[in-house]
Amino acid sequence: MSKRLLTVITALIVLTTVLGACAPAPAPAAPTAVPVEPTAAPTAAPVAEPTKAPEPTVAPTKAPQPTEVPPTEAPPPSEREKLILATTTSTADSGLLDFILPDFEEKFNADVDVIAVGTGQSLEIGSKGDADVVLVHSRSGEDKFVADGHAKQRYDVMYNDFIVVGPKEDPAKIAGMELAKDAYKAIMDAEQVFVSRGDKSGTNTKELSIWKSLEITPTAEMGWYNSIGQGMGDTLLFANEKLGYTLADRGTYLAMRDKLPGLDILIGGGNLAENKDKALLNPYGVLPVNPDTHPNVKADLAMKFTEWLISVETQEMIGGFGVDTFGQPLFYPSSEAYLASLAPSAALKITGKVAAEQAWSEDQVKALDTVEVQSTNSKGAMDTYTGVKLVDLLALAQPAADAATLVFVADDGYTAEAPLADVLACDNCIVSFRSNGGFSTVLPEFAKNLQVKGVVEIQVK
Repeated sequence: MSKRLLTVITALIVLTTVLGACAPAPAPAAPTAVPVEPTAAPTAAPVAEPTKAPEPTVAPTKAPQPTEVPPTEAPPPSEREKLILATTTSTADSGLLDFILPDFEEKFNADVDVIAVGTGQSLEIGSKGDADVVLVHSRSGEDKFVADGHAKQRYDVMYNDFIVVGPKEDPAKIAGMELAKDAYKAIMDAEQVFVSRGDKSGTNTKELSIWKSLEITPTAEMGWYNSIGQGMGDTLLFANEKLGYTLADRGTYLAMRDKLPGLDILIGGGNLAENKDKALLNPYGVLPVNPDTHPNVKADLAMKFTEWLISVETQEMIGGFGVDTFGQPLFYPSSEAYLASLAPSAALKITGKVAAEQAWSEDQVKALDTVEVQSTNSKGAMDTYTGVKLVDLLALAQPAADAATLVFVADDGYTAEAPLADVLACDNCIVSFRSNGGFSTVLPEFAKNLQVKGVVEIQVK
């Protein structure tokens, strides 16, 4: 064989070997057969296809959602209750209710429907069971409401005062007078326009009582007297339009004075302390309607409202209302709880059979109208004392009609009694200011035991 042929044959053998190594692996033998180990070099041995690795889990872009279950609905808020409050227009027109009621509504999940009419109408609504609670300012009417079984109890809430307002030109010349009844007589004598609410409200009742003290019953036939049957706000607007005189509660007048350019305060001074006519004090009471007489009323909610209204927290809200705008409160808190909270800091109190118990700090007493009186001191010499008239302090408290005695209580426990009528008739009986702080009673021409040093309380019995 030629050398060239041998080379060709050798090349064919190598090529065949290489192609055999690259051929696909034969199909696997039957399960019972035993696989034979290939004899070829490892690099050329047939390799079984590896088991495919599982695809890697791709991180979700969003948290996987659990199997959907219909969401449990949050329980609905408890259904809001509704309270019907019958009250005088002064509490609404002054803005007081708008100021304090949101606090009650939020705390008790309730809505307050306000019926703002005169006190007489409010009491009538309550007497029919058409209101759950009544907030008014006519003590005689309130006491009758309780006596007739329409409420179990009346609670002190607050007070302010009445004033006489009229045209700036003051054609009846009443400015400077101290008493409303003297102003009324001057208005009548001058036949100047007088506007009456004429709505049986607390203000209307007070106005008529002043005319009654003059033994006068004004009527429309008099020409100058206008009884319009409207609330306090509308009455003031009418008086402003007609340039007439009227009786108003101070709070409503101050709240509306920007709408009353033609009117001024002519009787009553710039604030309650300057009002020299103590008969113009104006206390308010709240009366939850009696469920025994009127089973349809919301008695529980009415009691919650009453307790909220006379609480110290709400009383402080009432006492702060108007201070920023007018430099004085439009209403003065007077609930039992509020006065008790002042007890540790109160320098002087009037308690007992009164329409509105009083408690004052020393500065508050000194802010009232002061007088000087002459009286004999402990050494028997005549001396001058400065203080506040007892009759003025008692007028703020309004002793009950059947009250007969005053008990002066000193800080050391000493007490002394005096007939109420005698003290009310004494124009120069005072609570005097002590040089070292505190008060003493000075009652000229009364027994020496009534000159009480360190007096802290006056009890009305």
